[in-house]
Parts: sequence; structure tokens; C-alpha cells
Amino acid sequence: MSPFSEIDGGPYPSSSVGPINTFADATSWVKSRHTFKGGVVIEYSGENDFDQINVQPIPGSTNNQNGRFEFTNTTSAGHTGLGMADAAIGIFTNYAEIGQRALTKWRALAADVFVQDSWRPASNLTIEGGVRYVLWPQWYSTTNNIATFDPARYSTTNQAIIDPATGRILGGPRYNGIVLPGTGFPSAASNLAVYNDPAVKALFIGAPRGLAQTHKNVFEPRAGLSYGINDKTILKVSSGVFHNRVTLNDSMLLGGNPPFQPQVSVSNGLVDNPGGAGGAASLPLGMTAIDPVFKHPVAYMYSAGVQREVPWGFVVDAAYVGRLGRNLQREVNINQLRAGTVQANPGINSAFLRPYKGYGVIRESENNGRSTYNGLQISADRRYRNGFKFGAAYTLSHSEDNASNKRDVLFNSYDDSGMWGNSSFDRRHVFNFYYIYDVPLFQKDTSWKGHALGGWQISGATFMRTGTPLWVTRGDDVAGVGDSFGQPWDLVGDPNANSNGRFSLGAGLDQNFWFNPAAYVKPANGTFGNAPRNNMYGPGQYQWDIALFKNTQVRGRQSIQFRAEIFNFLNHPNLNNPSTDPTSSTFGRVTSKDGSRRDIQLSLRYLF
Repeated sequence: MSPFSEIDGGPYPSSSVGPINTFADATSWVKSRHTFKGGVVIEYSGENDFDQINVQPIPGSTNNQNGRFEFTNTTSAGHTGLGMADAAIGIFTNYAEIGQRALTKWRALAADVFVQDSWRPASNLTIEGGVRYVLWPQWYSTTNNIATFDPARYSTTNQAIIDPATGRILGGPRYNGIVLPGTGFPSAASNLAVYNDPAVKALFIGAPRGLAQTHKNVFEPRAGLSYGINDKTILKVSSGVFHNRVTLNDSMLLGGNPPFQPQVSVSNGLVDNPGGAGGAASLPLGMTAIDPVFKHPVAYMYSAGVQREVPWGFVVDAAYVGRLGRNLQREVNINQLRAGTVQANPGINSAFLRPYKGYGVIRESENNGRSTYNGLQISADRRYRNGFKFGAAYTLSHSEDNASNKRDVLFNSYDDSGMWGNSSFDRRHVFNFYYIYDVPLFQKDTSWKGHALGGWQISGATFMRTGTPLWVTRGDDVAGVGDSFGQPWDLVGDPNANSNGRFSLGAGLDQNFWFNPAAYVKPANGTFGNAPRNNMYGPGQYQWDIALFKNTQVRGRQSIQFRAEIFNFLNHPNLNNPSTDPTSSTFGRVTSKDGSRRDIQLSLRYLF
């Protein structure tokens, strides 16, 4: 309920277990100035999944069998524009409910093969080259009880008949567009409730066992070069292609789909009877789908740097690191309405207007995201010598993308250009250092005084980093697209104006703003806002951790060690991000801290 936290009983009791069997072997061969290596890794693994739900509830969906209501500040016809008022009169924005849970025995085989050569044509030059081949078929069910929605298999001439006022299904096929893998159920699936259902058997059309393509032409070439300019300076360059194997996750649990584990959803109804006269059986189905192509996410990485030994025992390393990400995983609601559709059809339930009638939100997992990363990485390290070790590292970087997380959902399913922006995890500046210092006092004194007062060591680590991005969005469906995924507001001013970046005691108590709330206004009904994704940054953080050790020799190889470890030594609380909810009274203000506190841990050890 906007703007309150959710009340949720949590998901039903569930479990998942499975095998992981791995075979790996590698060999090396040295020939003259070449060192050849080759190897293979084969993994057969799986998961017997009795937990095919979203661990966290998502808009238009639910994570338990009790049902889930959403009350947002929507201005659609029949609503008050205030979620709390809608709840009081019993009008919901979205309702979802799941049926009997399903057990899916997931399995997959993965194979990696690599060869490489390290060649030293000269004493100061090393050239590395190699290639890896990967074969990662999609995850499949041993009993074929997984399902996806394929738009190509949806028939518009024989689709569900929807009540335009309530969104309930009045007639027509229930599983239009749903596809099952293979050509039928194996005998091991005879315990499934739908094993003999003719309507379910008709969904087998010879689709791939994992409901997506197996890519067999996946090679990963890699190369690197290290050149010693002199005895103190080394030049290094490298590049490579790296793919990511997508494992089972909330976006991929296709065994939790109808007809095996039905989930129904409806928008804009009455709490007293969300399913109407037909109950849950008459509500549109919710689906999780997979892109039938589903390419492997891939990163093209390249770097160039120089390493130099400098006075006082330090080694300084400076490098440029770049990365291009392609085929990144994200989600899209392929059953979304065009912007303005709800407003153009007052009194008509969104289920009647959807492209694929008989369904609510269809979240398709697609690998169409992309990213760029550019970073300058500088480090300096002093090896442990004369009782002192020190290291420091600084990174200046920038990451941009249109999918920072596999659960990121496009707010506009028909145009992803508004999703390009700073990555949700982007931090422009990161600095950290560490140290170990043996206190020299009484270090060589073998008398009782040396044992009592000597043997101390001080060590510590400190990090300082800038904050992560912020984006002003709301889930009120101002755009009128029939879902409540976050939609951006309009940016009409300078978000940095009249902001001082200070902690606020709350609305009306001070004028401390992290960003300018007046820079944002609600978009016109039927439109998406224009606020760029992740266009602002939240507060940075820093922390000092220190440890104090004392080793006291008892006799022979026996000693006593006293340890005092102090985390957040300065007792410095870091600020949380400001509120980005434009309907909140604290919009643009930082009103809380992260709870960091000084923790002291003491211990005494007897070593022998």
C-alpha cells in the first residue's frame, strides 16, 4: 500500500535440493620457450525445486497462496488517487494468487574445454594466448513439467473472451500461447495432476527441452602480453571474451507456470470478491517466460597498464580497464499496454485491452541488455619488510547500462531507450588502504620487560567510496500501461539546486535536502516521465577498521596471543540514501543512517 511497507505472511514452506557432479582435468607441456596447457570441465547438476516462486513479491504477482493485494496511488477510473483511501473502500490496483505448488526436477550438463600457450620469445617478453569453448545447454525438467509463453503460438482468432468491466475470463481457450518442451510427458510424470489432460497435451509442439536454443558456436579467445622495458618497469596489455552461464533463478523458474502451478492476476477490482462469480479460475493467468533465443551474456574485456618499482620498496601499478557487456539478462512485460491506453478507455479493465487476452503480466526473461565500463585503476603496494607492510588502491570508473540486474524490468516494453543510464552499482571513486606495523619498542628485549611490553602489532584497513545512483520513479501507472513497475517522473529543473547534502531531521524541521524535490513533477496522464535513469547519486561511505595484536612467547613453540579488533574505529555512521518517492513528505531528504557502530572484539589465544 503506497506509501507504507508491505504486510506479507511470506512464501509457503518450500525446499530445493539437487546433485552437483563435476569432472575436471588439466595438463601442461613445456616445450622450449612454450608452456602449453589444456583442460576440460564437465558438470552435471540440478535442483529438485519445490520453491518456484519469487522470493520477494513483484508488481502484479505474489509469493504465497494466500493472495496479494496492491493499493497504489493510481488515478485510473474508479480510483481515488490515494492507495490508502482505495484500501479503505476496498478497491485494489492489482491482485494475484497462486495455486498448488509444483515439484520440478531441473537438470543440465555443461562442458568447458580450453587450450593456451605461454610463450617467452625473450627474457623480458611473455605472450599469452588461448581459447575456451563452452557448451551450456539450457536447464530442463526430467518430467517436462515446465512451460513458457510463446507469442508466435498465440492465436488471435481463438483467444479468451474477457469481461470488459471486470477483466474476468468468460470463455475461450485457457492455455492459448503456452508451450511445453518436447513431444509429451515421460512415464515418470504420471503423478502430475495434468498428465492426462488433453488441453495440456496439446501444448507439446516439439519445442527444445529447455524451451530455448542451445548455442553450439561459443568460443572465448583471450590474449595478453607482458613486456619488461627495464628491470623496474613492466608494460602489460590483455583482452578476452567471457561468457556467463545463467543458472536457475527467480526469472527462470518455468516450473512455477500454469498449467503446473497456476498463478492468476487481475487489475482494478473489489477486495470483497476479486475473482467475481467465477472465483480464481476466471482470472487471467500470470506467466514467467523465457526468450526462445536466450543468448549467453558476454563481456568483451581489455586492459593496458604499467607496473613500476619505485623507492622505499613500493610497486606502483596503473591500468586502464574497459568492458563491453552484451546480451545482459533483464525482464520485459510482453503483455504491456501502449502508453495512454488505460486513460483512453475509461471503465474498461486492462485485462480486456491487453495484447494477449487471458493473461495478466507476462514477465519474459530476455538477454538483450548492454553495458559499458571504463576505469582507471591505480595501486601501490609495499611488501612486508622491516616490520612494515602497506598497500593502497584507487579506482576512478564509470559504468553505464540498460540492465544492471537480471530482475530489472523495462518500464516501457516497446522502447528501451529510457533505460540507458548510470549502472545501479556505479561508484565513481573508490579508495582503500591497509597496513601492518610491528611496533619496535622492546622488540629485541629478551628480559621480562620485553615479554611484558613488547611484541605488539598494529594493522588496519580503511575504505572510502562515493555513493550509488538514484532514480525518481513511482509504480502508480500514470502512463496507463496496465502494470505497476516503476515509471519515471518528469525532470523539470536542476536536481542539485537548493540542496546542501546534509542529514535532515524531517519535513518541516529543517531545509536540508540531498537533492531538489522541486525539480520533479508528476507526468501527464498517459505518458512516461523524462527523468533520466540513475541521474543522481546518494551519499558516500567510509569506515576505519583497526586491530591490535600482542604475541607473548611462553616457551618453545608455545605462545599467548591477545587480539583487540575494532570495527568502525571512529564510530562514524554513514548516511542512507534519500527518499526518492515523490509522494513522501521526506522526498529528497536523508532521514536515516545505516546503523554502523563501533564494534570491539577481544580475544585471548593460547598457541602450541
